[in-house]
Amino acid sequence: MKKLKLVAVAMVLLIAGTASAQTKIGYIRIDDIVGLMPELAKEKVNMDTVGQKYVQDSILPRLNYVQSEYQRKLQDYTDTTKPKGVRDEILKDLQALKEELDGADALIQQVQQYKQQEFLKPHYARAKKAIDAVAKKKGYTHVLNTEVFLVAPEADDMSLAVLAELGIKLPNQPAAGAKSAGTKPAGN
Repeated sequence: MKKLKLVAVAMVLLIAGTASAQTKIGYIRIDDIVGLMPELAKEKVNMDTVGQKYVQDSILPRLNYVQSEYQRKLQDYTDTTKPKGVRDEILKDLQALKEELDGADALIQQVQQYKQQEFLKPHYARAKKAIDAVAKKKGYTHVLNTEVFLVAPEADDMSLAVLAELGIKLPNQPAAGAKSAGTKPAGN
């Protein structure tokens, strides 16, 4: 649905672009730009651990408590000396505790995703600022995510310009002043 909306927006922009010669559309994949930020290299390897401390400090104690309550109530439920009405109430409690335990994995995953987004938010803001600067310099009036386009001119890919704005060099990109890959040093 989200992609469909993006395609619809892209089509409107393209139609509007043909009506107005002042519209210039560029494209970029912001996730790739953020992923190349050097300050994230170490964290990228440990991205699964972002939010893990919060899970250990906040969620796991509750889950441990629920697990122990579940075990305790399970023992109470299996005690056949208790009246049926009491055992029925214990069964209801057991079912509620079981539901909470069954949803624990999903809760932990949601918390970790939220903490990752929170952690990455300033990096995305920095990338957005660089995209805005490059768009302004190059005269782009609209910048869309790469997934919107099925076909687009290579010249409107802003990725390298944004990386340069951020001061990020690609691993296979030669350093400034370096010789091109096709030339050999003198004397060889």
